[in-house]
Amino acid sequence: MPFSPSALQALLQPGVSERWQAVQRWLHPEMLALANRASERAATLLPQQWPLYELSFKARRAIDRGKGRRDPIEDYWFAFDRPPRGAGVMLTVSGVERTVTVGLQLWGVRRPQLARLWREARPLWEELIDRIGTEGQARFASRRPPAPEMRWVDHYLAQRQAQYLWAGFVYPWDNLPPDERLIDDLCTLLPLNEALMELAEIELATTPTLREAPERYHTGLPPFAQIAAAIRRRGMVIDERILEAFHLAVQARPLVILAGPSGSGKTWLTRLYADALIGADEGQTNPIYLLVAVQPDWHSARDLLGYYNTLTGLYQPTAFLRHVLKAAADPDQTYIVCLDEMNLARPEYYLAPILSAMETAEGLIDLGTPLAETPLASGGVVRNPLRLPANLRLIGTVNVDESTFLLSDKVLDRANLLELGSVDLNRFRAVYQGSIDDQIWQMLAAIQTHMAAAGKPAGYRALGETLRFIEQASSMSAFEALDMQMLQRLLPRLRGDDTPRFRQALRGLHALCEGRLLRSAARLEQMLARLDREGYTDFYG
Repeated sequence: MPFSPSALQALLQPGVSERWQAVQRWLHPEMLALANRASERAATLLPQQWPLYELSFKARRAIDRGKGRRDPIEDYWFAFDRPPRGAGVMLTVSGVERTVTVGLQLWGVRRPQLARLWREARPLWEELIDRIGTEGQARFASRRPPAPEMRWVDHYLAQRQAQYLWAGFVYPWDNLPPDERLIDDLCTLLPLNEALMELAEIELATTPTLREAPERYHTGLPPFAQIAAAIRRRGMVIDERILEAFHLAVQARPLVILAGPSGSGKTWLTRLYADALIGADEGQTNPIYLLVAVQPDWHSARDLLGYYNTLTGLYQPTAFLRHVLKAAADPDQTYIVCLDEMNLARPEYYLAPILSAMETAEGLIDLGTPLAETPLASGGVVRNPLRLPANLRLIGTVNVDESTFLLSDKVLDRANLLELGSVDLNRFRAVYQGSIDDQIWQMLAAIQTHMAAAGKPAGYRALGETLRFIEQASSMSAFEALDMQMLQRLLPRLRGDDTPRFRQALRGLHALCEGRLLRSAARLEQMLARLDREGYTDFYG
């Protein structure tokens, strides 16, 4: 059986986020393993063409029904397709039908190629067409039933309103074939998809044009001293050598990754750096900077670049694609994109064509459009393939915790990674604009020492907001306000198994809080008691 019961049941899990998490935990790994095995088989079947194919995962997304009501995903699938696209082979696990299907999906833009293939090479494809007709299904819009003995492909081509087509094999959950059968089905349909792509390439071929050689990595940046001074004026606390290394990394490679504790200023640094490039002050708009919040369900470059809508004939661009086009139109200016928390999803999936473009002389990205120029839904046109601008810099920020993925070698080999490091409380105090008592600073320094020993130091964001809370708490003493912030901002970060280092850190915090931060001391006492009982503790237990 290709999928375990727990993998199939993931698509029946109640709740939007709960179902998505179950799918990622149980179903996705099994589908990925099956896709990899199918890919190995396909590489022997189509040795010349297979390097052109890409693997992507998709889900039928939740539907927003208004007033906060959303439906969980219903289907989850992977697909193999290649430029110029418009058709592909997919395997779908459906929670609605409770089936596993393997089929060829074809959009209306490839309907002419299917008609030509069936007209000119019918003997070659009759066996497959008839097998689908007897053992499988063909799904498309139709206003009238087929004539007796009429093949499904003739019926589809006779329906003018029918654009999207799915044709393949359907297996119910309670009678699934071996995984080898599913791989056989995928490899049986792949030659038909490849024949459609080859016809599309022939029909879309244009006269070659001479292209100018692209400049590799644009380095027209202000002097480092000017950039560093602008960043320091805005209150950023960062080691001078790390800042210089970051500046050099931006010049050396189009992809830079910033790692460090949450709240250490990774995202803020990308904005301050972009502002320093053009002399923008705080609060001003910055046309060369774009912040992209990476989403956990991103599985392909279409989530980042947008997609071609075959119904409208328009390309639906994202803010990222519009920023890329803006950079391409302004080659003398460096443009910055911050991929915030880039490892919430797998970067090697949604950045795949971009990572490949970085390593080629042409730097081309295939957008999956059938024409060389396609109108954008927001106005203008986009050329396909798209050239990655030499003046564009991608800066990703990463956290390493249970909600993120580790960066693969494919990503690390193409990037400079810098760690912002630990919080420097003395430097932070020197630039902090506020009046805080020395005793509070000393107390914070001691708390930070024990928090760091527990593996959960506070970042600049948490420290700054803690100090602002204390300054605004006019109805209580400074230590009472710090006590409240310990409960609200710092102690909830602490969780872990019973290790000598973690236990010693909790005891140190408890001793520090006793007599001065009463609420925090009481909560730490409870956490230590749970650590004794269960060998694990957190703020909530």
